[in-house]
Amino acid sequence: MDSSPQRRRTIWVSLGVVILLSAIGAAIYFRAQSAPAAARLLPENDAVIYVNLGTMRAFSDFGGKPIVHEPEYEDFVRDTGFQLERDLNEAAIAVHAPEPAGDPLHPETKERRFSQVLIGRFDQTKVTHFLHKLASDVERYRETDVFLILHDGRKVRVAILSADTVAVSNTADPANIKGMIDRFRQSALPSRGPVLVREYYKQVPLGSSAWAVLRLTNPDGQSVTLPLPNGIGFTLPKDTVTVASLRYLGSIHFKAEAFTSSEADAKKLTDSASNFLTLFHSIEVSADPSGADKDVKTFFDSIKVEQNGTRSVLQADLPLGFIKKLVSEAPETAAPKVSASPPNKPAEKKAKKK
Repeated sequence: MDSSPQRRRTIWVSLGVVILLSAIGAAIYFRAQSAPAAARLLPENDAVIYVNLGTMRAFSDFGGKPIVHEPEYEDFVRDTGFQLERDLNEAAIAVHAPEPAGDPLHPETKERRFSQVLIGRFDQTKVTHFLHKLASDVERYRETDVFLILHDGRKVRVAILSADTVAVSNTADPANIKGMIDRFRQSALPSRGPVLVREYYKQVPLGSSAWAVLRLTNPDGQSVTLPLPNGIGFTLPKDTVTVASLRYLGSIHFKAEAFTSSEADAKKLTDSASNFLTLFHSIEVSADPSGADKDVKTFFDSIKVEQNGTRSVLQADLPLGFIKKLVSEAPETAAPKVSASPPNKPAEKKAKKK
């Protein structure tokens, strides 16, 4: 009996399995290289911040104390059925260039603006009803309601994208919220996200629960000076992009990697960071003559700052005991700022008109 047909069939089956496994592997690989969907929906920006609260929620009870909410926040929870610390799973935030703050007494004052994509569990009917009460106007864009909420002299735009996703933007340009709606509707052809995400997400360590990519500049194009404790300012070299991340590796591992334009800039930044950490550590030691807390000491001992070509890299491990102390020493009242106070103002105005 000629076994060649059987052999050919076996070869083709084996080849098909190899192709299928290769396709699955490629899909997993490219999926791992892609930023979370929430971050890819954001508009262009100066910085992107992403937090996966679903994975970080395990650390929320470290203090051992119940969270006490302010009355206004309790009203928000009752009206919407949404409790931030319980129901929000993912948050992606775009930091935009400064815009006029809307202060008539100080028209020259500018503030940074933000766009956000929030993913979590919420009652869509309740939230929609709440937004209708809060909004001064509702616009329709491609079958999606965009709620316009007046807050501190500017418009905040809110759009419910799906049963678990909301987009928010307080920028003057409505194109930012419209762009997020468009990218969400085109999910069959997923966006690669804003430039910072496309170019630098690959530098975010795998498994990070929170990360940020920052290229912050002043209106004159120069890099910002970061305010630090004890009145110390820390200036990043111009055009520096920083990738920071948190991930759990037995302890919480923090990494900040600054991508500079030259090795000279990287060296200057590395030396500045080392000098600041030495100074800050000495202040901490002098403030506690009895000796540093074990977890605090472990944290400081873990800090490493080094130069790698045009990069300056800072790494540290935050012991769980250190995180518990931070939480336990926090104020008793932890009320998230969800703009709980503005709701009544527009509602009162509408009532007067009637």
